[in-house]
Amino acid sequence: MCFCSDCLTMTGTDGYAGYMIKSEELHLLKGEPRTFEKTSKEGRIVIKNFCGTCGSGLWGVTSFGLTSIAAGTLDEPNNFSPTNKVFVKDAPNWARIPEHLEEM
Repeated sequence: MCFCSDCLTMTGTDGYAGYMIKSEELHLLKGEPRTFEKTSKEGRIVIKNFCGTCGSGLWGVTSFGLTSIAAGTLDEPNNFSPTNKVFVKDAPNWARIPEHLEEM
């Protein structure tokens, strides 16, 4: 779960549930997403991939070799079980922050 200002802006809500993998492990089977390159407030480049038909955010590729897949876009989103939370200090005071997750 990420609460950084970039994820808050991207989701329009209080946090982002994402499944992190090494970028080379992502293999697109079909479709062609649209992309948008964004510079984070820390100065890192993130390439956002989204559906060109409906606009849903799909995944983001970071400049440090990780890809974050939006948990809500998984075929079985109930199989997603977050284990960590990051950038909690950036969360708005109304955010729903899972207390049981390890803070990194």
